[in-house]
Amino acid sequence: MRQKTRRDILSLLGSTVLLASCAPAVVTRAGNDPFEGGIGGTGIVGVLTGFGSLLINGVTVDVTRATRYTTSFGATSLDALVPGMSLTVYAQRRGDRLVAKDVFVDHLLIGTLRAHQSALHVNGVSVRAPNAVHAHTLTGTRVAVSGVWSASGVIASRIDPAVMEKDLIAGTITSVDAGINGIGGVRLDAQGVRLMTGQYAAVMGTSHDEGFNVQSIGNGRFARATSLRNLSVEGYLEPINTQPGFRIAGLGHSFARDVSLGSIGTRRAVYFGRYDGLFGASKGYIMPEDIVARRELLNRGISEGFDGPVIEI
Repeated sequence: MRQKTRRDILSLLGSTVLLASCAPAVVTRAGNDPFEGGIGGTGIVGVLTGFGSLLINGVTVDVTRATRYTTSFGATSLDALVPGMSLTVYAQRRGDRLVAKDVFVDHLLIGTLRAHQSALHVNGVSVRAPNAVHAHTLTGTRVAVSGVWSASGVIASRIDPAVMEKDLIAGTITSVDAGINGIGGVRLDAQGVRLMTGQYAAVMGTSHDEGFNVQSIGNGRFARATSLRNLSVEGYLEPINTQPGFRIAGLGHSFARDVSLGSIGTRRAVYFGRYDGLFGASKGYIMPEDIVARRELLNRGISEGFDGPVIEI
């Protein structure tokens, strides 16, 4: 596949049409199938780490001419994808292969990158960017942020120039004040738009000093997925008041009540398991915090064995 150019990236971003309990056992190597088999559709939420098909969450997902590519702003193409972008992939099994039916580019934030006392923010959300992302070169400009949510903000895996005029925040809807909902601690003025707490949403509108004026909203990550049975997600845990006591920050899918997550703690992990409306994760693959080491580890593939700790949950 040819090297992506700045024009490719801007095409993707701007030229689309609007649309704790007991400690579980630690295993040193994974089996050959991180999803442990099963029929039905497979959802993968994570960061693109490479090509040769799509490499995401340590899994190889093939693409075909029928695979559809979408952003929050409309249709895009395979050629516009670059490593570091946040993706949601809906795939189906064909023999021992996973084949992508839909690929969604999930920018977590689109807006002006601001710096204050060395801290970065977009739309009022804290952004932590490793040196490899080179965020300092884009301060004061409009950007699109890819990565994953943590309990305290966004951990960026890529920050690109953005040309679209609307701001965007995508994550889990939470209550930030009496009768007021938000994402990432930012108050949302929904102007009559219904917001459901605990659900994932991508809201577009205008950021301001007091919060975010919502003009439109897209709900759910798998709108076209009618038979989702397996799920993989990369991210960080955040505490909640209901069982099992944690959820994956920014996901919008709840864990099954009987999973044991306490020993994961604040570490980044890739989760695999069954999905029936609740995420019955069975394993958590602990990831390095270093972006280069993480990419190299995942590109070696979880399905062929994993060199890091694997926690049974």
